[in-house]
Amino acid sequence: MISKVLLVLLLAVGAASADIDVENNYSEGFKVSGYFDGGFSEWGSYNAVPSRGFTVRRSGFELNARIVETLKAEIKIEARPDELFLKNAAINWSPSRWAELQAGQFKSATLLAGEQSYWNLNMFDRPLVYNLREDLTFSGRDIGIDLCVDLPVFHGMELRGTAGVFNGDERGAEKTDDELLYTMRGEIRVPSIDLTLGGSAVSHRQGTSNPEDPSGYSVSSRQNAFSADVSLNCKISNWYGFSAAGEVSTGDNWKQAEVIAGDEAPVFVGYWGKFTAFYHPWRVGGIKTVSVTLGYDYLNSDTDNDYDHRRISVIGTVYPSDNIRFRFGGIVNRDEGFPLTDNYTDYIAEVGIRF
Repeated sequence: MISKVLLVLLLAVGAASADIDVENNYSEGFKVSGYFDGGFSEWGSYNAVPSRGFTVRRSGFELNARIVETLKAEIKIEARPDELFLKNAAINWSPSRWAELQAGQFKSATLLAGEQSYWNLNMFDRPLVYNLREDLTFSGRDIGIDLCVDLPVFHGMELRGTAGVFNGDERGAEKTDDELLYTMRGEIRVPSIDLTLGGSAVSHRQGTSNPEDPSGYSVSSRQNAFSADVSLNCKISNWYGFSAAGEVSTGDNWKQAEVIAGDEAPVFVGYWGKFTAFYHPWRVGGIKTVSVTLGYDYLNSDTDNDYDHRRISVIGTVYPSDNIRFRFGGIVNRDEGFPLTDNYTDYIAEVGIRF
């Protein structure tokens, strides 16, 4: 399977390189980039089999083309040992410096945990609340369209807003109802202190064909999710700096109820935070940056039953260059409210490359 995936990737990149060149009359610019993240993990969950092994967390390539000055296209394909799938296939139109329209399949602008790339997130995995919201189709990649507006600077603040309409389906799933998903996200950035405040709202309904209904179709009430976040970056000197970020989200866990039949969905609550300290040892050859990240992650998927999952992580990272990193650390997991309370620690060593 891995050989087939690699073959597909090589063929795709080769074909793209052959079709798009300097003399291409349909594109003003073209770029191919790739990434790889993999390593060794030891999982401490009770009776976990396998309990350790080498993993390829993610790998893939991205194609970006500038068709004209105001129109860009992007295709992103990711490969893992057991699957090959399309992540992004979108076009971006910028009719002015203040507005951008995006259409196709891409990640909707909702959570900060999704807005930040895996490379910049400084966590071994997306936060628990992001994964749950992705399963509920409140976040993640979807097919649709959104409009992003950057307003002029107001009293030293940069204001940005995004609104979108999407199918509301999980990645790769066929659309089975007539409902659409609506997203909104706003950000306020203060460049003087590199502080950003954000928030989002998402709303959609679930529907299905129903021969017993006079209209032949049944639909649920609106299922909603909300979030608020903050991020801060600080450069203390040419040697030291730090960054911090946090986010809280709540919403309807509609998959845990028969919402189309009129049942009320339980409420989920989740939040996460991280703090990263950077050190740049300019006089040490072969090392550009060293960082340590402390993270906390919490999710209650049903506030009526107190199903809690907590994660505390410590990650040390060494960057020989901007596009290569080696990191290692541990994640302390604690599950409560389930049939068995489980406490365990995962240990991870990972290498990441961007090219």
